Amino acid sequence: MNSKQKLTLTIGIILIIAVLGYWYSQGAELFTKTQVIVDKTTELDRMLGVENKQYVDKFIFGLDYAGAISLAIAVISGILIYLFKNKRKETL
Repeated sequence: MNSKQKLTLTIGIILIIAVLGYWYSQGAELFTKTQVIVDKTTELDRMLGVENKQYVDKFIFGLDYAGAISLAIAVISGILIYLFKNKRKETL
């Protein structure tokens, strides 16, 4: 491997680790969510036995997007590593 290939491989690995780290920091959800349930039950509602849950718009990054982005980074890195290889001509 030459220096360009090593640099491409290093950047690709760092980007994949960053994407998976961000996914893990967002809660390591399997699927991406655009809404979450929030419990807005008050003390009076609890005494009466009523539950008050509402959906709130919130984006939570899932493994489906993280996997697709990681796969795209791996494919692009592989193509660049192939393109950056040294083409040596054989002499007889």
